[in-house]
Amino acid sequence: MLVFIGTIVIAAVSAFTASSTTLLFGIWLITLALIGYAGFATEWNHPVEEVEPIAESRELEDVEIEKDKFFARTAEELRIPLTAIDGHVELLRDQHLGRITKEQKESLDAINQEIDHITRMTIDIAELANLEVGNIPLKKEEVSFTDIIDNTTHYMLQTLELKGIEMKKDLPHNLPAIPGDRDQLTRAFANILSNAIKYTSEGKIFITASAENGELLVSVADTGAGIPEAAIGRVFDSYYMVDPASHGTGLGLSTAKKIIEMHGGRIWAESSEGHGSTFRFTVPVS
Repeated sequence: MLVFIGTIVIAAVSAFTASSTTLLFGIWLITLALIGYAGFATEWNHPVEEVEPIAESRELEDVEIEKDKFFARTAEELRIPLTAIDGHVELLRDQHLGRITKEQKESLDAINQEIDHITRMTIDIAELANLEVGNIPLKKEEVSFTDIIDNTTHYMLQTLELKGIEMKKDLPHNLPAIPGDRDQLTRAFANILSNAIKYTSEGKIFITASAENGELLVSVADTGAGIPEAAIGRVFDSYYMVDPASHGTGLGLSTAKKIIEMHGGRIWAESSEGHGSTFRFTVPVS
């Protein structure tokens, strides 16, 4: 624990120097911190052995709460040095601290991309941890899920075009509004759609929505790589990734699941390896 916290402190201090070498070192340290982060998550989720059932349940619950609080607090703190590093990189890239060569600019561009990647990782960790401990209460209002779908797909249109993915939507005109937190529901849908885009290349994504039995049912189907049968039951687990070599934190779908369940809904996946996947979720209409 002390080594982990010490790593974060060193990274924060290194962020305030203007040397590009130090910037790289700072990013490396923060990356190590995030790797340690995931390690803590794995270790912390292991059950406590040889404890009475009731005591074990209470102890696991307490450990889980403390873990989520730790993650939320530390992920938020990590954003401070990341912001500082990003600011110094911008100063160097814009040549406010002196002229730079083409090769130096390319190196700084690469650093900037890595900073963006690490920042997204810390945001993912902080969001899920805050949801788990209840630090993000839902702000209920009448929400049009048609607007959420249209706005999110418009935002991701460039990515879809770059990957050569054709997207189709089937949304009825009379889709009822639902009570919910617009921002959180948008985040949940965006995470599900991003997952479909990530595992689809030059294929198709179909988005449908309907209202039945007092629920709004939304489906996101793709023609991507699909999910192995053994992994179907784990795709919503925190930090789990079907392809360990893929980039990310493995928190997108688990965050979506948490948000949907906070709204009284449910989410599930249907897939077969090599034949695409379909993610469906429901949210109560009233």
